[in-house]
Amino acid sequence: MLRIIIKLNDSVAKEFKTDQNEIIIGRDPGSDIQIDNIAISREHARIVKGPNDYFIEDLNSSNGIFIDGRKINKKFLKTGDEIVIGKYTMQMVLEEDPAIRKKIKIKSIDSTYRMGPAEYKKVLKR
Repeated sequence: MLRIIIKLNDSVAKEFKTDQNEIIIGRDPGSDIQIDNIAISREHARIVKGPNDYFIEDLNSSNGIFIDGRKINKKFLKTGDEIVIGKYTMQMVLEEDPAIRKKIKIKSIDSTYRMGPAEYKKVLKR
């Protein structure tokens, strides 16, 4: 799950949570994340979900995308990245799925348990 916090002048303007495979950011009302500002292109950027991570890509916008003060065309995202688009700052928070965090390997009935040397000794003493 990806959480996107959009700030203007250090105040939270919008917040989104999504697990979409592709997110379009732009001024166009049809954008997944619409930012109605003249410094934002109609289709400014897109965020794409990969198998293990997300990346952001500039869609040939007029004013570009900046991460850590550098203009980027495409970059993999990590939690805490602050992306600057126009006057807006977007903070990415990659949230781990709680089901994955709690995932426990459960052996099926067909699995064989492998005993260690100490367990063999206990069994042989019986």
